[in-house]
Amino acid sequence: MLSLPDPRPLAALTRPGLLALLAVLAGMLALLALRNEVYPLMGLSTAGFLSVTALGWLGSLQRRDAIRSTPTSTTTGAAMGYVELIGNAEDAAHPPLRSQIRKAPCVWYRYQIERRVGGTWIIESGAASTNCFLLRDATGECIVDPEGAEVVPRRLRVWREFGFRFHEAVIAVGETVYVLGELTSVHAALDSPAELRADISAVLADWKRDPDELMRRFDANRDGTLSEQEWAQARREAKASVEREYAARRALGPINLIRKPRDGRQYLISSFPPERLVRRFSLWAWLHLAMLVIGVAAVLIGVGGVVLR
Repeated sequence: MLSLPDPRPLAALTRPGLLALLAVLAGMLALLALRNEVYPLMGLSTAGFLSVTALGWLGSLQRRDAIRSTPTSTTTGAAMGYVELIGNAEDAAHPPLRSQIRKAPCVWYRYQIERRVGGTWIIESGAASTNCFLLRDATGECIVDPEGAEVVPRRLRVWREFGFRFHEAVIAVGETVYVLGELTSVHAALDSPAELRADISAVLADWKRDPDELMRRFDANRDGTLSEQEWAQARREAKASVEREYAARRALGPINLIRKPRDGRQYLISSFPPERLVRRFSLWAWLHLAMLVIGVAAVLIGVGGVVLR
């Protein structure tokens, strides 16, 4: 388990914010090492502080510039590649997705549960959903795969109960979302043999949940058990059912999907508008730059003091 400082938890921070927190911790460690004259630790902490603030500065600028330089497209008019889309979020999960703690309807959630031990909050559990959802605008819709995205939600709730602290962030159904990522076209005809086997297994598992109906359909000799031949017939019917579903999907044509760019560029999902995100990342960039300048100045002053001795 990981010990976190109160009051700002990891679950509430964007990645530039997390780097700022790490920089502060490295700076505090460097000051503590200096006070106790542990100079090797001070050098390592200072190097860590400078590295983290530089990464935070450059990362914030990259996010800001990616948003600024990418024009907003529509779901049907966008060319395949790196795009910016804005639309309403709709649930595509079956059954509908609900947040982990409050069970609120949503298209995405992230949660963290912490327990207080002495004066420290200890992480008990935490995760983020990876279910795909739909983004719908005035021209059409596309599927959003949140796997690997940096998600900046508007809705964040933090509360305490019975010695625990709960954090839950969600993107609600119907909320306006901004997505910056790679738009690609996925044709249902490209379903792989592995996907076919997995879907057949899922159908059979669903049928097993109602054993009476399973026996009624496939126990041909009515002996109360499924023979090897009868189970093979069940598998054939499950395969036929999956193939019919694939055929229906192929009839719909290609499906637009926005996902994490394969070339490593920024992948952002947010319920804030792009203008707000530009201001947000600009402020993070200035904060990291200020911390970097202070750190470099402190190092130069320290080196100068040693030389003058």
